[in-house]
Amino acid sequence: MNVARQALADEPDTYGDEARVTETDQEEIIEQIDDQRRLQGASLLRIYHYYRIVIGISLLVVFINELGDQPLGALNSDFFELTVAAYIILNVMIAASGLVPSARTVDHQLLSFLLVTADVVSLTLLMHFSGGVTSGLGTLIIVSVAAGSILVTGRVIMAVPAIATIAVLYEEFYLSLVPYAPSADYVQAGILGVLYFGTSAAIQTLSTRLRGMEITSLTRAAEVATLEHLNRMIIQRMMTGIVVSTASGRVRLMNQASRTLIGLADDDETPKRLPDRIYEAMAAWQGNHDLRAEPFQLIDSGPELRVNFSAASERSETDVIVFLEDASALQQQAQQLKLAALGRLSGSIAHEIRNPLGAISHAAQLLKESTHLDRGDVRLTDIIQNHSRRMNDVIENVLELSRRKLPSPERIPLKQWLEEFVREFKEANWAHASIRVEADPRDIMVRIDPGQLTQVLTNLAQNGLRYSEQKTGKATLRLTAGIDAITERPFLNVIDDGAGVEQSKVQNLFEPFYTTETTGTGLGLYISRELCEANQARLGYTPWEGGGSCFRITFSHPDRISN
Repeated sequence: MNVARQALADEPDTYGDEARVTETDQEEIIEQIDDQRRLQGASLLRIYHYYRIVIGISLLVVFINELGDQPLGALNSDFFELTVAAYIILNVMIAASGLVPSARTVDHQLLSFLLVTADVVSLTLLMHFSGGVTSGLGTLIIVSVAAGSILVTGRVIMAVPAIATIAVLYEEFYLSLVPYAPSADYVQAGILGVLYFGTSAAIQTLSTRLRGMEITSLTRAAEVATLEHLNRMIIQRMMTGIVVSTASGRVRLMNQASRTLIGLADDDETPKRLPDRIYEAMAAWQGNHDLRAEPFQLIDSGPELRVNFSAASERSETDVIVFLEDASALQQQAQQLKLAALGRLSGSIAHEIRNPLGAISHAAQLLKESTHLDRGDVRLTDIIQNHSRRMNDVIENVLELSRRKLPSPERIPLKQWLEEFVREFKEANWAHASIRVEADPRDIMVRIDPGQLTQVLTNLAQNGLRYSEQKTGKATLRLTAGIDAITERPFLNVIDDGAGVEQSKVQNLFEPFYTTETTGTGLGLYISRELCEANQARLGYTPWEGGGSCFRITFSHPDRISN
């Protein structure tokens, strides 16, 4: 495991710090590599065990048939035959008892070390009974050393060639003490010892390189997976809707923002094809890449969308990336710039008008106090004062627009806020009014500037109560709040029992200075819509079933509002 940690520490950062594997990822990679090595060790151990059985049987066959130039067991055939038989029986018993495991929970290191050591001792005995290193059996120990270098890891790995070398040298030394035995060949025994250590070193080097390559491969895979996960998370969390589509309109990828913008609920399945309106815009773009689609609405209650397209690659037949943006945010920025310039201009004009208007109103008041005026002249002074007050109201509204501050949105519980607003509103001017508050669910949260919402709702409530009272004789109003099932945005309906707005006048309803009353300024609804858009909300009008009017404020999502 220490080797794996060092390899991970030395691994160059190819993909940058953003995709660098964390310590947790490193632990998982090391654990995965160790698991693979244990599984591979179990397989190699089984193969090596079968090899031991085959070697034992082969030695017995060669001994019985006296094959080769120097027969096996030449020094002591009885002990050689006994040792080979015991070697075969022991290996068969190990195989039959299941001590060669396939499960990764067994410690292969200890078992492999014991089996390799037993092989070295057994083969050394067989070599001794066959006349020493000249019998050629010492070369079989090289296979055992190589197997031990693969199966055993860590510092103990050097014990395998050391044991083999000591065993061969001691065998030659003991052979020199046996009467009538061939002379000891220490040179060949030393060469075998060098081969044992060389084989072990070569196997260790190769194993380390393979292990390093394996670590590099898994680290690269982990970094790519981390980077892919990071990219997907960024795409999913983006405020801009991202859709990857084929040239024929088949959807490959769609993030959460795009699902919300086209009106999909969380539990809705991802559509297989682009909506017709978006596909038509994409088809037009494919014919002319300089073409830009006009903003449009996919659903009545949804936002106005701005759609842009980009090719995923330079190939002619390639996927198309569709960018969906809420046009209200862009319109808000443009509106702020427009209002800033208009506010400065209108503020200057309002100040210039206010001074002579005050003089006119004051002169009319003084003229009315004159005793030389007849009734007709007094009526004229009243007209001058009434219209002066009306113009003063217009100037006040214009100055309010020019002095308007940027919103400071807060998360507020809508139902609780509405109940407090109704209480204060009725105490101020409409004590006789009947205003009903409904909210489903009751814990709706909205994100908006409370002061500006008070200004908007005061204007809408005053209009609704006035029109309800004109038609029914009773000042009634309903405030109903809820959450749109498609866009997941909270909304508030202001419903009155008045006569409603004629269809021909609806399109001009929110224009500045447009009014259906002789005493109105025509700025109330305009200012209300501007305040809503400044808070990324929408104010719209729809006729209400059974008569009356419904002004709906559609708030932005409380958790997705952009700064």
